[in-house]
Amino acid sequence: MTTRRIRRIFLEAGAEDYEMTRRILARLPGVPVEVIPHRDALKARDGETPAGWIPEAKSTLLLAVQKGPFWRPCPGTKDYICCGYQVLQVGLNCPLDCSYCVLQGYLNLPAITIFVNLEDLLGELAAGLDADPLKVWRLGTGEFGDSLALDDLTGLNEVLIPFFSPQPRAVLEIKSKWHRLEPLLSLGPNPQVIFAWSLNPPELIRAEERGAASLTARLEAAGRAAAAGFRLAFHFDPLIYFPGWEDAYRRTVEQLGAAVPAAAVAWISLGGLRFLPFMRQLLQQRFPASPIAAFEMVRALDGKLRYFKDLRIEMYGRMREWLKAAVPGAFLYLCMESPRVWQAVFGCQPRGEELGRLLDARVPPFIKEGL
Repeated sequence: MTTRRIRRIFLEAGAEDYEMTRRILARLPGVPVEVIPHRDALKARDGETPAGWIPEAKSTLLLAVQKGPFWRPCPGTKDYICCGYQVLQVGLNCPLDCSYCVLQGYLNLPAITIFVNLEDLLGELAAGLDADPLKVWRLGTGEFGDSLALDDLTGLNEVLIPFFSPQPRAVLEIKSKWHRLEPLLSLGPNPQVIFAWSLNPPELIRAEERGAASLTARLEAAGRAAAAGFRLAFHFDPLIYFPGWEDAYRRTVEQLGAAVPAAAVAWISLGGLRFLPFMRQLLQQRFPASPIAAFEMVRALDGKLRYFKDLRIEMYGRMREWLKAAVPGAFLYLCMESPRVWQAVFGCQPRGEELGRLLDARVPPFIKEGL
């Protein structure tokens, strides 16, 4: 269990009296707790590099109050096609430690932050959904951390899943590399909730995704979620090039197709490995045995290092071929890719907000009739 890795808790002043705080502290008896006046008291010291404090952060919790908005639009990238996804920032960081995780380059607190003011989150959600009742919303909690890895501590999904059940035009995506979701299965069937997993071949999971569940465990969890009446999604993002990638990814796709019913899959995304240039040195410092940061890449229009366009097109094209055979009917799309790459892979490119509308149409089938 990921909770066994927690060695220290910081409690921001003002966060003491929330129900989620009481639940978390009760489930971690014996773990030292220190009250701090403000979360900024934890900011990395001058001269301290992320390579030094990130490992400790993976076993440290910060319980804090979200003072800004929980609901934020996914930060799209100019010149790349965006899907209009909406992010619920319920925390920052997670106990898993993937070598390629882009959060390493953005976080400045040596802890996993959990925002405990759940009542404010629900109020913000209700107000946002009521403000435009005819709009379809796709929201998710997995952009800034793993949606399941600490759920036995927080109990967040036990509240969010019933909340979304009566929402006819909104869907919650619970995205994870974890596999334990048994307490949540009794909350189904619920077509307004999509359990999603990031996938990679087993050899990459073992080498690059420390602490994450195995591919088999993730797919078995997906099968249980589908049997309980939830919908599914999968994200091959990042796709990582390595010698033998074709056979490894083909086998992974075949395993996916054998594990879950295709009719339960709402969508599958593909996205090539990418990160800001300064992260290359950080990855080499933290994961010296990993070859992924050493591969030749080019600085793209968004300022990120990406594989050369021809390689991305080749990988997407092969994945599309395998996925169409293994998961027939699933909606495939590219995450944060250029129009030229879309055209090369699919023979067309979404324009304007078209990709968002296509994904909205996959939010439970009865919604499609109202579009």
